[in-house]
Amino acid sequence: MRRMRPTGFTAGLLAVVAVVACSDSDGGDLGGRGPDPAARSARRAEPSGNGQTGTAGQDLDAPLRIVVLRGASPEAGAVVTWSTSANGAALTPNVDTTGPDGISTSIWHLGDEAGTQNSQAAVAGEADGAPVPFTATAEAPGGGPPGPVEIRLLSRGGNRFDPANVTIAAGTTVTWTWVGGFHDVTATGTPGFPSSGAPVAPPESFSHTFTTPGTYLYFCTVHGSPTAGMRGTIVVQ
Repeated sequence: MRRMRPTGFTAGLLAVVAVVACSDSDGGDLGGRGPDPAARSARRAEPSGNGQTGTAGQDLDAPLRIVVLRGASPEAGAVVTWSTSANGAALTPNVDTTGPDGISTSIWHLGDEAGTQNSQAAVAGEADGAPVPFTATAEAPGGGPPGPVEIRLLSRGGNRFDPANVTIAAGTTVTWTWVGGFHDVTATGTPGFPSSGAPVAPPESFSHTFTTPGTYLYFCTVHGSPTAGMRGTIVVQ
């Protein structure tokens, strides 16, 4: 008996069945469901002010901007906290509320050290994408070589380097100054730099100019180790 080929009507019916099957799958219907009207999110608002370059210790030219959304609509009245950890840096205002357009802005006063600096905008309550990160590059005043950076070696209140972690531009000279205690500065890992020598008490200082980008680790052999206790990190960019 000869097998019959599907007629045009039969082929069209099969296509309809396939479409219905696809719409009933886990992928949702063909048109999509759109954003959840209750979902809350935060992101940079263009122009966001991210990635600027400015002078260390000065305000950036453009403000930082984020937008808070409820579904696809701007949310007014959301509380936004702006913050940065760089020495001497500040964001004004540091606490803000979004306007009718869902936008919050803040002026970034860069820290005193040349190199990459970081800030963020946190949103009170749950918000996808928050805190929203920002970066900026701080250049030494006058466009000349970057200014020196001091790290103090302390014992009162706990043996530590202060600040323990810094980010600097290539060509920066770092000076460790003994304020109290019995310490040394010993580099570990690669890349490295010369160590200060045997542990000593203050007054004492030790300097090194970092010319090659990389992450440099160091510690005090008396009160720390490469992974714990009195230790520090220098990121050269």
